[in-house]
Amino acid sequence: MAQNDNSSPDRRAILAGAAAWMAAGGARANLPRLPLWALAQQKGILFGASATWDVIRDADYGALHARESRLVVTDTALKYDFLRPQEHVLDFSEADALLDFARNNGMQYRGLPLFWNYLPPNWMKSKSKAQVERLFDEHIEVTVSRYAGHLQSWDVVNEPFWPDHGAPGGFRRGVWFDALGESYIERAWRRVAALDSTAKLVLNEAFTEHDDVLGRQVRALMLPLIDRMLDKGLKLDAIGLQAHLRPQVAFDLDKFLRFIDEIRARKLRIYLTEFDVDDDGLPEDTTRRDEITAQWTTRFLTPVLANPAVEMLVTWQLSDKYTWFRAPEVMNARKSKFAPRPLPFDHDLRPKPMLHAIANALANAPAR
Repeated sequence: MAQNDNSSPDRRAILAGAAAWMAAGGARANLPRLPLWALAQQKGILFGASATWDVIRDADYGALHARESRLVVTDTALKYDFLRPQEHVLDFSEADALLDFARNNGMQYRGLPLFWNYLPPNWMKSKSKAQVERLFDEHIEVTVSRYAGHLQSWDVVNEPFWPDHGAPGGFRRGVWFDALGESYIERAWRRVAALDSTAKLVLNEAFTEHDDVLGRQVRALMLPLIDRMLDKGLKLDAIGLQAHLRPQVAFDLDKFLRFIDEIRARKLRIYLTEFDVDDDGLPEDTTRRDEITAQWTTRFLTPVLANPAVEMLVTWQLSDKYTWFRAPEVMNARKSKFAPRPLPFDHDLRPKPMLHAIANALANAPAR
């Protein structure tokens, strides 16, 4: 059933539930009785959030992460262009600091992405195919060896598809694909599995929850790629689906639920890896906007978490203060010029109706 409107019968339930836990109080005002990680853990789900230096430099934000999450996910720290801004510079300082933060707070650690054909550092653009292959193998050896045994999971390949690039198989063009073709995926997978026997190895993709042309194309391409990887005997442990919800884009819940059922039928875990709700184009009034993002959270998470293959939920940061939607280049591309509010906590780390919607969806999920 297609769902593309901004109204929902869940609104009263969301607001009533939010009022109840807001009245209950807690260690911080307006927090639910249990942190999100505990609600998730009761159902066999791992809850976490992405993080940057901010969880270390902003003590209050770090405390919020430590309270609500049991999984630290690297936001930019392990992306190739951040890790290697110059050819002879490898900067692991942020990734190491986040690992220490996770350890010190009893949290697991998830790394991403190892390979993504997007925004390579400028110094790579003049490299020959042979030089790119050498850098590819070197990146695996150095990075995976450094964190072997310390990661819950690796996104080995992120967003493999972008049909508009016109590449064979609908793949996203970039330095890795242009040098190695589709074989870059198998080449990476086999070497990462050999270097780190403990981390779950994840194929991560965006757009699959959308029912626009791009979303339908990516869903259609993903399942055959998964089958090819399984047929080759690759250690594919989970499929990551980013779940950046966009109320402005066509959305058909039934199609998405059938898609994740297909993944489950292949006996694979499903991770929701970058959850947030894009409020671009929604009403400027913050109360109404927060209601709508909470409604979309319930509309999506409640049925999706009912699938027992879904074993992870990650929000892309926890607070609106640190959302990627507030980056200048993203703000400049938005239709709405108000400050985005896509996450469960606001700029001042105060809980929003979306927090209750996530908590309620976790509480209603079946046990794994």
